[in-house]
Amino acid sequence: MRNRLFILFAACALFAIAGRAGAQSVIVPTVQTGFLIGPVGGINLVAYASNQFPILNSEPACFLAQNGSDVAPWGGLSFEYPLGNAQELQNFIVAEVLYDSKSSKFTSVNTSAISTPTKKNGVVANGSVNTALDASLGYLDLFVGYKYNFTPGPSPVGPGVQVGPTVGIKMSANFNKTVTVTASSGNPPPNDVATSTVTQTVNVQGLDGSSPSALRIAIRAAATYDIPFSQEWIGTPIVGYDFPITKVESTRAWSASSVFGGIAFRYYIRG
Repeated sequence: MRNRLFILFAACALFAIAGRAGAQSVIVPTVQTGFLIGPVGGINLVAYASNQFPILNSEPACFLAQNGSDVAPWGGLSFEYPLGNAQELQNFIVAEVLYDSKSSKFTSVNTSAISTPTKKNGVVANGSVNTALDASLGYLDLFVGYKYNFTPGPSPVGPGVQVGPTVGIKMSANFNKTVTVTASSGNPPPNDVATSTVTQTVNVQGLDGSSPSALRIAIRAAATYDIPFSQEWIGTPIVGYDFPITKVESTRAWSASSVFGGIAFRYYIRG
């Protein structure tokens, strides 16, 4: 009887030890938390769309501008939060705070008066008046979007796409008007022509005196490519399009869009 009890006790002990050893050999996956943060920046290829409107209020029919394009910078701080399995990262929430310049030149339409005879001190010379207009336009943007990488990994890697809304607070909105006048100098040829240029900066106002929109709302979509330089540092070239929902100023039907490119450098802080 005692031998049977001993054998039963020994068997129970062996099963307990074996079970504990088996439990210790099982790898239990852990969910890794953390986030990526770092600077982002690049350039905008800005495009303006607008109706024709006068550059000079004193000459509403002669000197006009419409549409336009130019290059402007953007940049700020980027935050990326991974979702899902820490060993197969493909889904992310992206949040960025950006200074976004939408400054650009307008295209001149019927903006010059040429071959106008001028006279000074009895000296006659052909003169001209030329005008140009550009806008200094800047916003403080908040972008929140979703990013999907096509290649899974323990760190962001490979090609991806991201899309989301952006809301911009107007920081600056100015018109820079330039008038160049060529006229008789009053001196004999070949110095009979003199040129003077005047530049004026004014706050943007509507044709009816109204203020421009204080907020700019747009959809920002981009293609990305994550390049891990190490387990912590990730470089991400980005190319995308910023599609405006709201207008800069409504009486001119003026909107500002952009094709943008740049790069982000983010540091992976693992939890």
